[in-house]
Amino acid sequence: MVLEQVGIFLQSLSPEQIEDLAAGRYRISLVRTQAPREAKARRSGPSVDLEQLRIDLSGVESREAGEDYLKNKKLSRADLQALARVLDIPVRKGDNMDAIRESVVEATIGYRLRSDAIRGNTPPEGEVK
Repeated sequence: MVLEQVGIFLQSLSPEQIEDLAAGRYRISLVRTQAPREAKARRSGPSVDLEQLRIDLSGVESREAGEDYLKNKKLSRADLQALARVLDIPVRKGDNMDAIRESVVEATIGYRLRSDAIRGNTPPEGEVK
């Protein structure tokens, strides 16, 4: 099996490359590849329960507490992006984790706080709702 793979590789080389290999100007090296099964497992989806995160965020009372909650969850960038997708929050490819986290907090907690303030449902100063 190994010799068959080496033979296939050698057949894919151009005559010039074979000549360079024989002359010692090229060398063959062994490189570890990721097994297809491992790659699929990594892309299989978020490692957290996105619905539970959404529910938990709906109960958070301040933007700061929401930021802290998400930071303490130690979510990966992919998890934050998946959460943003679930919440219909646009995420740009160049957004870093802080920007995604801030967008999630603003679109959930910030939205609710602004809505409450507009309706006059804000708690008295110093009191937490």
